[in-house]
Amino acid sequence: MIIWDDEGLILSSINYSETSLILKVFTRNHGVQKGFVRGAKSKKKSNIYEAGNLVNISFKSRTEDMLGIFLVDLMKPLPLLYLNDLKRFSCIISVINLLEFSLLESEPETELYFFSTNLINKVFSYEEGWMEEYIRWEVLLLKKIGFGLELSKCILSNKKTNLSYVSPKSGCAVNKEAGKPWEKKLLELPKFLISDNKANRSELRKGFKITTYFLTKFANSIDKTLPFTRSNFMDNILLNKLEL
Repeated sequence: MIIWDDEGLILSSINYSETSLILKVFTRNHGVQKGFVRGAKSKKKSNIYEAGNLVNISFKSRTEDMLGIFLVDLMKPLPLLYLNDLKRFSCIISVINLLEFSLLESEPETELYFFSTNLINKVFSYEEGWMEEYIRWEVLLLKKIGFGLELSKCILSNKKTNLSYVSPKSGCAVNKEAGKPWEKKLLELPKFLISDNKANRSELRKGFKITTYFLTKFANSIDKTLPFTRSNFMDNILLNKLEL
């Protein structure tokens, strides 16, 4: 018998019967997990199982190969329907969908869990700097799925100054002098990814361009396309549809 308790971020749910659901949750200590929830569709409980909610979970399964049973208690709701801000709404949905898209089941990712929940809280609380934090979150996600960026020093000169580009082949930083002969083939590195600086729209575009390139590279490696919700959020920013 496998039994554990944890907290987690609800990613999605699918109908199992007239009264029950199969829930997918990104947990703090057990990674992405799926579980069967009895009676989940009752009017009193249905709001508990919405994507983005933080929940406490008790899990029980006879074996590792069997779908286990979840007992779920709501920790913190995320009432997305009441978030009257399209760019923040689309950001949170992008986080949730990218986590589900990218992560394998049962692989603990505690650092990513805390970054994800803190980011969602920051976005939902209307704190400043959330767009920069979102792109930094994508950089961390890339690291966790095997496409990490090395932005601490130049791959060609080992210098840590004037870092201005990212190599699309290696994901490593390149400084201005060393990268000048190949600058048209390199991705521009925004300063906020290597500092605590705030970003203007131009800097955000550069950041999105980098993470989009490597996320797409990951998606191609598993023969999938990135979730539409992520592309929609990015396009809203890059195409000037939303004010910063």
